[in-house]
Amino acid sequence: MSYCVNCGVELDKSAKKCALCSTPVINPSELERYMTSPAPYPDKVVLPPGVRRRYVAFLLSMAVLIPNIVCGIINFLLPATGHWAVYVISSSALVWVLFIQPFLWKKAYPYSIIAIDTVAAALYIYVFYAAGNAKGWFYDAALPLLLLIAAMLLFMAYWLMKRKRDWPVITIALLAEISVFSICADLLLHMFFYGHFAVSVSLIITASCIALIGFFISVTNNKRLRAWLGRKFFI
Repeated sequence: MSYCVNCGVELDKSAKKCALCSTPVINPSELERYMTSPAPYPDKVVLPPGVRRRYVAFLLSMAVLIPNIVCGIINFLLPATGHWAVYVISSSALVWVLFIQPFLWKKAYPYSIIAIDTVAAALYIYVFYAAGNAKGWFYDAALPLLLLIAAMLLFMAYWLMKRKRDWPVITIALLAEISVFSICADLLLHMFFYGHFAVSVSLIITASCIALIGFFISVTNNKRLRAWLGRKFFI
């Protein structure tokens, strides 16, 4: 027979707290369990994952910004050394947009991120185009290839977001996009350099991709081979 330590009312054997005053029932033989229970409040402040990610991105942004400001000031004070700070700042800005900027978003928006990356890459290439001897390569070759890459990335993002895809199917899609890009790049570069459309190196790349696509199609149809590859490469 046990009694409440606060109000003295008789307690049932299975009671976890007093029915009258709600005082917790503590079994003296299990004091160690009560002593090791977690504290009601954490000992240190723990930032949520999203906030922690943005905080790290902010610190990296400051680490990138400060040296670029210093380079800009030095180049401004020493104009005889040329406009070298433009290349440093533009390269740092491109790295920031591609690798740091996405982590500042509260929620990932693939279409917006790809669009921003495309504009940043186009501006970066244009800086070198405008600074050098302009020969039309930006508009005739670089910009079309960059837009082709952006279109393929947007299509892949849309395709992946429609529903969940298995890794062999994703691999097949990537190989198909590599084949299409290599052929288009080959045609554009031949037109830019030689004035006519033709394909050369892209045929080798496409043939290799087609062979790999055939292999991964067999993987999708062979459960044992697919399971073996999954165990072997942890996918």
